[in-house]
Parts: sequence; structure tokens; C-alpha cells
Amino acid sequence: MEKKILFVSDFDKTLSTGDVGYILSAKLGISAEQFDQKIEEIKRRNIVQLGGELAHLIIRDPDYVGKVSKDLLYEVGKEIELKKGVPELLKILGEGIENCHFSTYIVSAAPKECVEKAVENIFLVDNIYCTTFIYKNGIVQDVEKTNAGHAKVSTVDMLKQKENVTRYAIIYVGDGSSDVHVMLHVMSYQGYTITVSPAPYMGHICRRSVISDNVLSILVPILQDLFKYDEGKVRKFFEDRGHAVLEWNRADTEWLDIV
Repeated sequence: MEKKILFVSDFDKTLSTGDVGYILSAKLGISAEQFDQKIEEIKRRNIVQLGGELAHLIIRDPDYVGKVSKDLLYEVGKEIELKKGVPELLKILGEGIENCHFSTYIVSAAPKECVEKAVENIFLVDNIYCTTFIYKNGIVQDVEKTNAGHAKVSTVDMLKQKENVTRYAIIYVGDGSSDVHVMLHVMSYQGYTITVSPAPYMGHICRRSVISDNVLSILVPILQDLFKYDEGKVRKFFEDRGHAVLEWNRADTEWLDIV
């Protein structure tokens, strides 16, 4: 009998090489340093949920208010660079592995227009859940809904119901602080979490950490832990699809601060 798994991925720095906020800010004449300062100030004051900082800037900061249009967000999306292997990863998951079917979604705090344009023609628009805005004459007026922090938990629970899967048949892939709530939630129900970040706090709440510039690497822990492939079978899986695993170093890293 075919098994179904709900596969949910973050976007910024998980499927993309960079952060939407930097590209948008640059288009508005705001330097990366200024953007970082604004984000750090929002975090310091705990104004919004982790990951919702950009949405807050767009509707509250004088440097952004009234200047962000739907067309501008689509322009930003065109400039987003995806990591290597994104189209093929989605293709492999779409075709399924052995007797397993994957229902694949993107859940991100990034503006929906940006993500839609970035993955245009390789991912279903209806399977993208991101931050949405209220517009007037094409200009952002307010936030309709964010998918940051705890909101990602609600979205993943909704998708679980939609796809009718058990809680342990959920895979979540992310990279940063906005993913912490949803990763803890998924892990608490024996779901499977993967981080693509070397941040030590992410390693503590994820089943596996995978560092690579090619998102096909996400398949390695899935193949090993869920399908029980050994290293040789994993290598053959990639070779059969035209990829050679050149370097593969796995180690459990201990992070200590001793005084």
C-alpha cells in the first residue's frame, strides 16, 4: 500500500541562497547594514514573532511604508537565486520514492509574491503558504497573515488535516529561528525535522543537520532514516539520477563553552 508523507520546507536560505529582505531593501536604497540594524532592533524589542520582522518593516518602518508594491515583490522574486538542485528535488519528491508519495509544500515568512515568482514553473502556487498583504492600488497597506513563528505550527497542522496524514508522517526542513516553534512541534509528535544550518541551537531540535549548497542533500537523511538505505544504496540513488556524491563527511559535533 502506498504511504503518504507531508513534506514541508522553509524558503529563505533553505531553498534559496539568500534572504528576500536584503534584495527588497536594496531596491529601496536601504543598505544591508541598515537592514540588519532594523531587524536586530525589532528582535531586541520582541515586537513580532520570529521571522515576521520583514513584514513588520514593510507596514511600519518609514523607509518601507508606501513604497512596497505587489509588482516590486514580484521583481524581487525574479532576482532570488535558488540553491542547486531545487527543480530536481521537487521532481523526485513529486514522483515518489519506492512506495511512498510526498505531498510537498513551502511554508515561509517571506512575502508570497516573492516566493511564487522564484519557484515559478517548478512548484504549484497552491502549495505555497507565505506572508500575504492587503493592497490598495497595488501598494501594501497592511499584513493579511504571516507564516512566521508559531503561525507555521498552525499552517502545518492545517496541511496535516488537508493531506490526511499522521503526525509522524511529517517532514519539516528549515534553517533558522523562525522554524524553531514548528520544528519542536513536529518533533514532539515523532515527526522528522532537518536543518540546513550549522547553528548549534538548530542541531539540538532537529533529527539531522545537512550542510550543502545542493538541496538534493536533504534526501540523504530521508533515504537513510526513513527508507533504511545504507551509504552504498544512497550513492547509487544519486548516481542513477546523474549525480555523484564527491564529499560526504558526517560527524556528531559537540558545542561547548567551558570556563
